[in-house]
Amino acid sequence: MYIKINELTEEVVLQNFPFEDGEDVHTVHVACRKSKISGKERPLVDTAGDKYCSFLDINQKIEVNVYKQGNKGQVIIRPLEYKLFENSTIPTPRNERIKLLSICAGAGVGTSVLEDTGYFSAVQEIELEDDSAEVLLHNFPNSTVFCGDLRDCQDVAEVDMAFITAPCSENSSLGFQEGNVMNDLVLATAKIIQSSKAEVLFFENVPQYYKSNAWESLKNLLKDDYPFWGQLIKEKRYMASQLQKNMKHIIKKLQSDYLVSQQV
Repeated sequence: MYIKINELTEEVVLQNFPFEDGEDVHTVHVACRKSKISGKERPLVDTAGDKYCSFLDINQKIEVNVYKQGNKGQVIIRPLEYKLFENSTIPTPRNERIKLLSICAGAGVGTSVLEDTGYFSAVQEIELEDDSAEVLLHNFPNSTVFCGDLRDCQDVAEVDMAFITAPCSENSSLGFQEGNVMNDLVLATAKIIQSSKAEVLFFENVPQYYKSNAWESLKNLLKDDYPFWGQLIKEKRYMASQLQKNMKHIIKKLQSDYLVSQQV
């Protein structure tokens, strides 16, 4: 394993292939031990020493970016720098399918349903829970997964449609109807949507969410960029032996160049 440290930018890069620039590169030898359960070899990495933690403050948020291409892997660790009114939009490869961003993606059930139609291509998922992010990484290996608080998400993929399943703890009849989680996420959600440059927004949530202050605030933040608001779609489905009505709200930014036919 090859490690490069830039103390000026407080950035650490770890990768399993040599750097083109060989200056200030540290080499860590990796041994393997075979797992008695799976039979697969697991890496055993030497300790990095004090130098590697000299500028990583445990009280400071960091971002960890993981990249993989074939047998090559790279991890970049750096301090998280959050800018309230600024996000960066990441260009995505040309694709004839509809490029999809999933916000509060959960384990990716909705993303999977959309991708299974053959019309959509998952490009990025944003999710807080670690275990759900593991499922997303497994099911969408060609997509980018941001695991963390969406208020810390700075880099957003440029897509055609954003699929938003906002937290409904305050509005769902299945819980204690408390938390006000989404009220604290409205500004960040709007910023991510605007940075994605999505032409269409697809919201899925419980009925009471669309009567909440969070929903009205989000609509007000988006109305200049998304002037065309569609009708609510009611869907009945059995879940946990109880008939639950979920509502979907589709918002169009501009008149689309494509038409998607979906049968529910």
